Amino acid sequence: MQNILIGNGVTIQFGGKEYFNDRIIKRAINNINTKDFPSEIYPREVKDWLFYLHSIIPGVVNGQYDKYTNTLDMKKSLTFFIERYKGIANKAKVHQIGFEDYFLLNFLVCNKEKIVNPDRFNIKESLRLFFIDSIYNNSKIQEIHRNYPKDFIAFLKEFENLFTTNYDWNIEKATDRTVQYLHGSFHQLAEVYNPESFRNKLSDSPYKDTNINNKFIHLYSDALTTYSGNDKKFVLEQPIQANVALEKFNKGLKEKPEIWKEVNDWKSSDNKILRNLAESIQLKSNDESLSVLENRSLYDLSKVNGEISILGLSVFNDNHIFDAINNNIEISKVKYYYFSPIEMDAVMNTFNNKDIEFKDVKDFWKRFS
Repeated sequence: MQNILIGNGVTIQFGGKEYFNDRIIKRAINNINTKDFPSEIYPREVKDWLFYLHSIIPGVVNGQYDKYTNTLDMKKSLTFFIERYKGIANKAKVHQIGFEDYFLLNFLVCNKEKIVNPDRFNIKESLRLFFIDSIYNNSKIQEIHRNYPKDFIAFLKEFENLFTTNYDWNIEKATDRTVQYLHGSFHQLAEVYNPESFRNKLSDSPYKDTNINNKFIHLYSDALTTYSGNDKKFVLEQPIQANVALEKFNKGLKEKPEIWKEVNDWKSSDNKILRNLAESIQLKSNDESLSVLENRSLYDLSKVNGEISILGLSVFNDNHIFDAINNNIEISKVKYYYFSPIEMDAVMNTFNNKDIEFKDVKDFWKRFS
């Protein structure tokens, strides 16, 4: 079986420099400066917050925030951050920092200042929307497939399974094939904004209080961005785990109906989480076909077999994806398109139990010029 994993390098190849990290950050800032953004969806103050996060980088690199990491993954991410920026911490401009690194800085500040939900969630969400809106680039990114040469489209169609870390629908539009979006997509509504979702069947449906602006539908999508691969994996696995839990409750209540008394007591609990859990269990019991929306693309990647080609994606990002490939014993070979030879050692260390074939991506793109 032939599989392919596609990253932002393909977007840059056919969409140009507009999708480099620095352009994404500069455009996000400019959107605020020119008031070309939906202020009812995310606030202009997010730009000020970005510059504040940028201002703490020297302190972060000097170890002043080490004690504000609260998970092993965050500690590892902080170590990697320090290694990358220690030589330029005092001179790097705001757009020279990886935009996803700002999510790590945001977590550190929230931990230090003891910022808790809902403020903590709202700050992170504003930062996410700020960048997602810039990547969307007034929908221009969705039109990049029009630049694909016919031979490149034919190349894509050779693969049985198409995976991408990109949010745009270009691969799907070009091939007219199903694409697995590992980090969500601009055109898939998030659970809370989907009127037909399980979450919105609960009595405290968030959709009821949301006035969706269809001009900015991408800002209601499930496009996922955060500071580490493991954090993304955690977000992706939450709906799957919720469905497993609901299935177990449903089965348990069939086998021991007397448990219903305890579940019914939760309905009047002072704890909102317990009330919602009771209502969710009741919904599942009434209609077993109901389930929380899942993005199973990472799971599916871990189950494919044969060979996988990796195009336009750096091995230094998204470790959760590369771990899924390396841990999948059914994948026998990895074909990696490298931009720089320095990637090769990292690729060999990452896929330490796979047959690896290296391809120079610059030579590859010459085929379509």
